[in-house]
Amino acid sequence: MNLDNWDDLKFVLAMTRHGTMSAAARYLNTNVATVSRRLERLSQDLSMPLFEKRGTGFVATEVATALAGIADELDQKLRAELVNMHAGQANQQVAIEISAPPAVHSHFVLPRTGELSEYLPQVMLTLTDKAYSQGLGEADIQVRVGRPEGGRLKARKFRDFSLRVYHGRDHVMNGEWIGLSHRYPDADVLRDIYAEAAPKPRFRVEEMPMALDMVRATGLPGLLADYMVSPGDNLVLADLPGNDIPGELWITYHETRHSDATLRAVVDWFCTPRPHHLQLASE
Repeated sequence: MNLDNWDDLKFVLAMTRHGTMSAAARYLNTNVATVSRRLERLSQDLSMPLFEKRGTGFVATEVATALAGIADELDQKLRAELVNMHAGQANQQVAIEISAPPAVHSHFVLPRTGELSEYLPQVMLTLTDKAYSQGLGEADIQVRVGRPEGGRLKARKFRDFSLRVYHGRDHVMNGEWIGLSHRYPDADVLRDIYAEAAPKPRFRVEEMPMALDMVRATGLPGLLADYMVSPGDNLVLADLPGNDIPGELWITYHETRHSDATLRAVVDWFCTPRPHHLQLASE
């Protein structure tokens, strides 16, 4: 068993994160043939299969999962060290990627990016949408529904919230409703609350911010996070029993990044209403 080409580990990590060779190739800025060749070479060197074909994608074997874990930890450590090397240098930008459900970006991040620019001018922020994906992937910070279990993650509770059915103020409930994409595991949970709802929604949308727009436009009931709804939306809470599904938003990052003062300052900014009063973390 040999592992002479350490660079091959980044191909294992990319495939584990993205699930297809085309997606891994796009992330690595290469082509599918190169990804396939490098993975095949490593598999032969180890005399073990790394991925199994399932439908249109690939599933990592235990060997690939273990190697990806090593590569991921190395990746996180390198990011932290690079940030710390440049700490204190004037005009040195630090790239930070936050992955979160689209509604979190829309309601907690985008309206406050001006504050972040003032508080941490060196941070170059990238926002990526992950509705229910549980892994960090390439992100430095992930905001997710529910506290993570297991793994080498630091976790900090951001806030409680509730999923509730709202509709237009003048709408009369008639069984029609607005549903979410089936990539949400509980896309049709509205029917558990609204017993008279039709078997299928009148409209189905990809993301919760789109659901809010559709509820406002049509008046039809839709399941929304309570933090999304404001008085100006002209919506009302549906008078339905059990119309309250509690949840929690948690902020996570890899434990190897705990010494990264800039990353932790971004987390503090995220969690604190008045971020310009914060100081950079120095623990």
